[in-house]
Amino acid sequence: MELLRAALSGLLLGLFFQRLGLPGGVVVGAMLGTGLHQLLLPPAPTPRGLDLLVQLLAGVLVGLSFRRELLSPRLLPYAVLAALAFLLLAVALALLFARALGQEPKALLFALAPGGITGMGPLSQAEGGSAALVGVFHTLRVFLLFLLVPLLARLLR
Repeated sequence: MELLRAALSGLLLGLFFQRLGLPGGVVVGAMLGTGLHQLLLPPAPTPRGLDLLVQLLAGVLVGLSFRRELLSPRLLPYAVLAALAFLLLAVALALLFARALGQEPKALLFALAPGGITGMGPLSQAEGGSAALVGVFHTLRVFLLFLLVPLLARLLR
């Protein structure tokens, strides 16, 4: 029953945020609605295998958006360079924040890495890190980025 309530909280707030036209409203609202349920009411368990299903569906959705022109030899080196730059920044921040937050740098690396919540959480857990810590960092990152990136993009025009 808690799982149903948590899911409905996420679905309703996601749809509400979408209706308001907020940037990334569906994702941000769903995360916020479910997260608030987990914080304010008896927490729902995560169904076994749901993370795998979500990752598969996200992979399919992203794969459907691929186009030949995006895989050009001119573009790919910049994509690799950007990924490595963000990864180096994540390593530096993990080392810097570890002592202040009382966390292992390894756990913070997954929380700060430029990946998605659905990928980094389970990967962190598999490597002995904290999926919950990753979830908090990535949820806040996504929430802020979904709100700020569209605004910044409008300024760059």
